[in-house]
Amino acid sequence: MTAQNWIRQILHKRRIPFQEVHHAEGFTSQDVARQTHMSGRRVAKVVIAMADGLPVELVLPATRHVVMDRLRKVLNAHDVRFATEHEIERCFADVEPGSIPPLPHRQWHEVPVIMDEAMKVDGELLIQAGTHTDAVRLQFDDWFKLVKPRVEQFSAEGDVTRISSARRAPPNEANSLPQETWLLQFLTDLLAVLHLQAKEIERLSAHVEQHTDRLLEESKMPLVVSELSALHADVKDRQ
Repeated sequence: MTAQNWIRQILHKRRIPFQEVHHAEGFTSQDVARQTHMSGRRVAKVVIAMADGLPVELVLPATRHVVMDRLRKVLNAHDVRFATEHEIERCFADVEPGSIPPLPHRQWHEVPVIMDEAMKVDGELLIQAGTHTDAVRLQFDDWFKLVKPRVEQFSAEGDVTRISSARRAPPNEANSLPQETWLLQFLTDLLAVLHLQAKEIERLSAHVEQHTDRLLEESKMPLVVSELSALHADVKDRQ
């Protein structure tokens, strides 16, 4: 596959030098970093958050994760959470899920872009190009001038972002939620964790089948266990 036409058109129109990079299928920014032999600090990860019901595009290094408490302060919104897969597909319909490029798009022009301060690097930057097998290498300064993102601090070291903590109501608010609202929130959280678990089982199965010497990345099963325990605690508090 190749980078999508609209990505090439934007870069050509702005006369920005770039190089298309084609790699084995990668579903996370850290996968892309490994496949392209780029430092994770130079691979831009895009995370979509919802702030009071509106999408926000977050750009941070592949080696870092979003800290929700910091993000809430940055966005100054009442309801801040990570977007669901359905919301992402609805807002960014013309790219493969999980491969959103941090570039201006005619259908995304109203979506604000916020870059974590840690993303600033000298020299090259790698961004995904709308598929799980394509990326674009360009100069960070060129990308920054093109996108003009708002710069804030909302991340910390480590590439594992908690899934349901962003959506779960604080303990002192959980019992005040209407039963139907709480149940919908709980089921959404549970499905997100089960999705992570399914992806991790798929990855581990592939590892066993290939008889590789080591796992390609740290297992996320401890995160799954932690999230399921937290959800279980929510149910007990609700009873």
